[in-house]
Amino acid sequence: MECWERTMYFLIIAAVTCLSLLLLLRWSGGNRRHQWVAELLRRWNLRGLSRGKHRKKLERDTSIARDIQEKLLLQYLERHRSTEYGLSHNFNDLQDVSSFQKNHPLTQYVDYKDYLQRTSQGEENILVPGRPSVLVATAGNSGNRTLVPISDNRSTDRFLQGAAVCLEIIHDTFPGALEKVFKFSFPPTTHRSDAGIPIIPYPSVFSAGFMKDLHSPQGPVHPSMSHHEILYTQLLFSLRDPDLSMLEANSSCVLRHVFSILEDCWESLVTDIQKGRLSPELTVPLETRKQIEDLLVPDASRAAELRSYFQEGFQGIVKRVWPKLQVILAVESGGSDLDRQILKDGVCQGVPVYSPTYGAAEGLFGVNLWPMEDVAQYVLCPRSVFFEFIPAEMSEQEQPATLCVEDVSVDKAYELVISNGNGLYRYRFGDVVQVTGFSNQSPIVKFLYRKSQTLNVRGERISECGFYKTLRSTVDLWPGATLLNYCCMESGVLGPFSGGSDPHYEVFVALKGVRNLSEDQRYKLDQTLQEHFPVYKSFRFKGSIGPVRVHLTSPKSFLCLLEMAAKLSNLPLDCVQPPRTLKNREMAEMIWKQVLS
Repeated sequence: MECWERTMYFLIIAAVTCLSLLLLLRWSGGNRRHQWVAELLRRWNLRGLSRGKHRKKLERDTSIARDIQEKLLLQYLERHRSTEYGLSHNFNDLQDVSSFQKNHPLTQYVDYKDYLQRTSQGEENILVPGRPSVLVATAGNSGNRTLVPISDNRSTDRFLQGAAVCLEIIHDTFPGALEKVFKFSFPPTTHRSDAGIPIIPYPSVFSAGFMKDLHSPQGPVHPSMSHHEILYTQLLFSLRDPDLSMLEANSSCVLRHVFSILEDCWESLVTDIQKGRLSPELTVPLETRKQIEDLLVPDASRAAELRSYFQEGFQGIVKRVWPKLQVILAVESGGSDLDRQILKDGVCQGVPVYSPTYGAAEGLFGVNLWPMEDVAQYVLCPRSVFFEFIPAEMSEQEQPATLCVEDVSVDKAYELVISNGNGLYRYRFGDVVQVTGFSNQSPIVKFLYRKSQTLNVRGERISECGFYKTLRSTVDLWPGATLLNYCCMESGVLGPFSGGSDPHYEVFVALKGVRNLSEDQRYKLDQTLQEHFPVYKSFRFKGSIGPVRVHLTSPKSFLCLLEMAAKLSNLPLDCVQPPRTLKNREMAEMIWKQVLS
């Protein structure tokens, strides 16, 4: 058969197939037709993942990372040279990386506040040409919301370079994992600026339509529903289906909250599944309750099965409840080490917890190509943002020299600096990473800590990860104690609530296995800090820093803390990070008032 004949043959077959599908869909009912279309799209998308084209493109990009990085920066400068920011910073005179680093200073969020304020009020050509399509709201763990402008094509670029690569990795590493995916999440809250620009929380703005097609139904949500009621309802829908192959959440912290509800409310959930209802103890509006219960069917068999699992205990429960479950997706962020470890050692035992991407509202930074590894590491994406690196020992300087991707060294720690396509240049957003290796020319990094989460009352500078490791080693010295949660702060944040005249650290812990600690046990933390941090020890010896004060509180107080951070920043609960080093007086006073001993 000639080539053109074969082509015509396949075109005819394709046309007949499409016509048949359209006729079949037309004959189906409205809801059924929608389900057919969704399923066809899902199958088509899953088939595309098997080709691995996005991962192959990343591999090609990393082989010429240096060249791509320079071209990317010059594209940004060209695109923004006529904006007010580009004109005021002489973008026309910046012809290469060297002139850019020499003439443009390192920046922080405060340098953009005026530009962003004017942009949100409707002024155009300020940071980006025209006006941004959306403003992305992010809060970190401080409770203070910041805004980042996003141009029209940035979300699509981010998906193709990040999420698409990770979906291909999941497809290859965990065959069938994408068949039935359930995501625990909160509905995004969309507001508008004074000029009508949508303000969407991070990471909701980057949720791809393809991923939404993969997710199993969560059930209707009403704005008046509490965090507990939303997650309870989602648990109810997820528990009904024994065939789930993947669980997803924006963070390990949210998953811990989900499984805490499961442990506390399993009897009620089982009864709801048995009767096909939503617990009458939940104060859900009647119309929403009816919508939820219309989707529920009594299932006594599944209820009996679940009851037997829960009565056995909750160690490794997810694998018993969902035997086909292959992987759990939860993005790691600052302060999430404890949450992830507790999940892996407890309810999620035996199931990999995969953090797929490393990024922030300001941009995608890297993707994790090793889903089975205990420590998440990310290959930096050369086409995503322009990277610079400040050696960690120089990060306290105002304008230190920076390195490019080809200049960093393995095992060294660096403060990450980015320039992106949305008007942020040489931007110090606060993350410190360690280079663990290279993928071709592109660094592989692991997240260490955020600079804003450093304890520093006399210049001792104890990082979040350093403090956490010290706390864990101290808890090991307390017989029978297991660390469930913690936060800390400099004594000055508490003001009049803080005891002692010398500046010191206030530490709040929730423990399992002990009801109280002796003064000697509490002082062990101070001793361990002195052993691990010589500068801290010297200040303690001089008496210029007072001893650490350790307080016991309940696990629920940390959920209250997270909810306060969400409320202060006006963001959904899963869009804020667990507060570890408190800087906000209101949050500090709240945890202080919940101290048990």
